[in-house]
Amino acid sequence: MGEMTLKQKIGQMIVAGFPSGELSEDMIRLVREYKVGNVILFSHNIESRNQLKGLCDSIQKLVKEETGEYAFITIDQEGGVVRRLPEGSVSIPGAMALAQTGDKENAYEAALLTGQELRELGINFNLAPVLDINNNPDNPVIGVRSFGPDKAVVTEFGCEMVKGYLDSKIMCSVKHFPGHGDTAVDSHLSLPCIRKSYEELEQEELIPFKEAFRRGATAVTLAHILFPRIEKENLPVTMSETMIQGILRKRLGFQGLVISDCLEMNAIKEYFGTASGARKAIMAGVDLIFISHTAGLAAEAAREIEQAVESGEIPISRIDDAVERILSYKKRYAAPDADVGKKSLKEPGEFVKSLFRCSIRFTDRERGYVHLLGENPVFLSCYAYRSTLASSRVMEDLLFAAFMQERFEGDAYSFSIDPDSREINEILEKVKSKRYTNLVLGTYNGHLNRGQSSLAKELEKLKIPMVMAAFRNPYDLDEVGDGVDKIAAYEYSIQSFEAVVPLFKQCGCKRGNSMEPHMAP
Repeated sequence: MGEMTLKQKIGQMIVAGFPSGELSEDMIRLVREYKVGNVILFSHNIESRNQLKGLCDSIQKLVKEETGEYAFITIDQEGGVVRRLPEGSVSIPGAMALAQTGDKENAYEAALLTGQELRELGINFNLAPVLDINNNPDNPVIGVRSFGPDKAVVTEFGCEMVKGYLDSKIMCSVKHFPGHGDTAVDSHLSLPCIRKSYEELEQEELIPFKEAFRRGATAVTLAHILFPRIEKENLPVTMSETMIQGILRKRLGFQGLVISDCLEMNAIKEYFGTASGARKAIMAGVDLIFISHTAGLAAEAAREIEQAVESGEIPISRIDDAVERILSYKKRYAAPDADVGKKSLKEPGEFVKSLFRCSIRFTDRERGYVHLLGENPVFLSCYAYRSTLASSRVMEDLLFAAFMQERFEGDAYSFSIDPDSREINEILEKVKSKRYTNLVLGTYNGHLNRGQSSLAKELEKLKIPMVMAAFRNPYDLDEVGDGVDKIAAYEYSIQSFEAVVPLFKQCGCKRGNSMEPHMAP
């Protein structure tokens, strides 16, 4: 490290992204001019398995030539609603669904398989698992990305995933320290505030992180959240020396990489500015800063950090400490020919299908659950949408109602994500206009989009035998009474739909109308 210039050292501390399926001119310039040594990939970078492997190879070639070190190639492949890998790749259910299988071994195997898949594609650093305890049902950004509201379950399943990633020889980062579960604000959009003391965090939020650190977690992602009872300076965790040096390093003894969440999120960009936020984060003790989308901002941050070191605002010892840590992990995980780690013995396709089947939760009244659909069912659902900037792109042609109609006939109608009273009345008129034998309603975060909740309550009043399936947060199911059969499916995807189908059987059927697309949002 001694021979590195200051510019090269700062480049090792930056992770940048670009908008396309091949290295952009801006990204190439960042690596050549600013020696940026790491990359983050999103869905917009990924077209196919072969393309992704080729892209990772070209990233490594460029970064090694220009910096002398291999790159961390990072990705958010949590599974469930946050997934980036291409069609045909292993795509596990999300955290809450995994926890519902009741077997922590599933979490270990899911991480092992994911790690193995990432390695084969050329990715060496997964920004997962989520160790937030989802103790606020109105949380717009965590929800099903968490293993749930129980700290013991989050700890047990989260630590098994850490073990699975490490056994597959993939870097992983537990997130979002010290806990993003108890917020009602999405830090992609604004700056959340949690008014808990350190002692309160110690009883709840910190428990999964402490155990993950004890078991060798290699990195931790900080939350862009204010904790005014701990950090008095009105700074989010990302820029808080108290949180990073005082609590994370000294009190909790964490030795791994401390990494930021994306500094282009509004929590930082709007309140502090991305480049200034990057400088403050490094001063406070962050090792790797993520500027995930805009090359100009990454370059600006690199210049601002360099000036801060030259002026003495950031001691060179802070930079050297971070770079030494980064390079020690790169030696173990970043080289394309690094140890490939343990292989899962599971057949990926069948194992993932079984996880989806085991994760589905349902209530039934008096029987082992199979809902008998009469000869004329009606299926209703909205399309999925990106409920948070953390989510993946949604498949705009995917509609639960149409999927069910294809299998069971009957009628299918769609509604918008937050229907108003006029739209609700239109749907009710359609449902009342025919003698439907059964009604199946699919929701998507209806407890946060109250129009869906209102629609569910109005449909319940019609007294048609009704099933409600929640395809994101399960809290939607609390909106209707016990007279409705309920299914929690945790994500809006083909895999979830297919896992739900065996819960229905049809006795006698007739050909229904096709879906009415004019009602789609």
